[in-house]
Amino acid sequence: MLETTPTEPSIPLGHARNVLVADDDPAIRLVLRHRLEAAGYRVDEAVDGRKALEKLRGEHFDAALIDIIMPGLSGLDLLSAARSEHLPTAIIVITAASTMSNAVEAMKRGAHDYLTKPFANLELVVASVAQAVAVRAAIPEPAGLTVDVTGGEIVGRSPAMQEVYKLIGRVANSDASVLLLGESGTGKEMVARAIHFNSERSREPFVAVNCSAIPPGLLESELFGHERGSFTGALDRKTGKFEQAGAGTIFMDEIGDLPLELQPKLLRTLQEREFTRVGGGELLRLRARVIAATNQDLENAVGQKRFREDLYFRLRVFPIQLPPLRERLEDVPELTDYFIAKAAREMGTEVRSISPEARAMLLGYHWPGNVRELENTVLRAALLAPGTAIRPDDIALGRAPMRPALGLNGGSLDENVAALLRDHIAALDEAEMANLYKGILAKFEKPLIEAVLERVHGNQLRAARQLGLNRNTLHKKINDLKIVIRKGAVD
Repeated sequence: MLETTPTEPSIPLGHARNVLVADDDPAIRLVLRHRLEAAGYRVDEAVDGRKALEKLRGEHFDAALIDIIMPGLSGLDLLSAARSEHLPTAIIVITAASTMSNAVEAMKRGAHDYLTKPFANLELVVASVAQAVAVRAAIPEPAGLTVDVTGGEIVGRSPAMQEVYKLIGRVANSDASVLLLGESGTGKEMVARAIHFNSERSREPFVAVNCSAIPPGLLESELFGHERGSFTGALDRKTGKFEQAGAGTIFMDEIGDLPLELQPKLLRTLQEREFTRVGGGELLRLRARVIAATNQDLENAVGQKRFREDLYFRLRVFPIQLPPLRERLEDVPELTDYFIAKAAREMGTEVRSISPEARAMLLGYHWPGNVRELENTVLRAALLAPGTAIRPDDIALGRAPMRPALGLNGGSLDENVAALLRDHIAALDEAEMANLYKGILAKFEKPLIEAVLERVHGNQLRAARQLGLNRNTLHKKINDLKIVIRKGAVD
């Protein structure tokens, strides 16, 4: 059951507004109706996609909450129809199937927002509706594409990643330069590919170049190409990355390492949308979209005169900050399962699962190398594991190794938990120490419930008794924490 927090009614723009709630689940419609009406909105309902579209066509709604999976007409198809018919309603997509492709596609097709079920806090829903109502008249929503091409699924359903998916969807169909910011291993190239493959350029080339991996003396030729005889060893004309990208996307990774002497030429290329090959005079048109990425603090580099300020702002038209893995640890189990399946598919390993103790090790680690480090750790463990499940002894953690999983280093459970917490807390900075009590409890809750469910073979009634929880409370926690009960388990 969804919990609500009563607040004073908040009626945007000075008078009541009309909101449509479209969902085939009557419980969801009831809860949303009650909360929105308490906030001062007039609410109507639709039980499927076709009825929702009929209502949007025939009546005036300032905002609509639309489920993705509905009978008759899906929420995404409804969204496309509403935009193609220029219906003025601001549409907020709601779904329990919170995948990257759903989030990106919803934003591409013009959704105002994308919210996942179950709702952790209904006040977020009210806030989203209020914002949609406030901006609807001022910001027209663009029609989206229906290109069914992807660059691969980015794994993770945490709130931090949902925000990244929304930004991918919003920027995909524009030509704006994008600057991806984040630590090494956070998946910047995957996000760049997701932007490309969800854009109108998806059938054109995606060309990646790492500015730190090419010697400075060769980088200009690599980017812009060169004419025959332009320098010693230039025996033939070379096509550069900007030409190779055509009308597609060029991804410039580690842009912070671009030599200072090359930065004026890149700036001119971006400003004038034209460039010349090294040693040539022919003006070539830049048709590609530019996405850059860095793990450096470019503002600091500008202050130190290592990076041009004008180039920084030219690249930073649409910045996207990627969260480090330690800030989205709730994604670790899903990522781990994904990499286990990848190892089986690509390397022929026999591993199909991971023990609760080993999973707890992964959840307690700081992951300085982010998702890339997790992938390497899981793939190595899958190769080393003697059986079909990864165990603690199969896992080797890197720069900040932790003690083995709870109860496996000879001490008592209390001693092991204390040691685990000391290791974890020692790796945190001051900012990460905020609200630590709640964060630590959250990290232990999911593996505890998973371990008990495994012990009782998925029987939720027995698990609730052993945990000392009400069965409904346990059921809600299983949904909120996205705990997967193994097939064949009994309820």
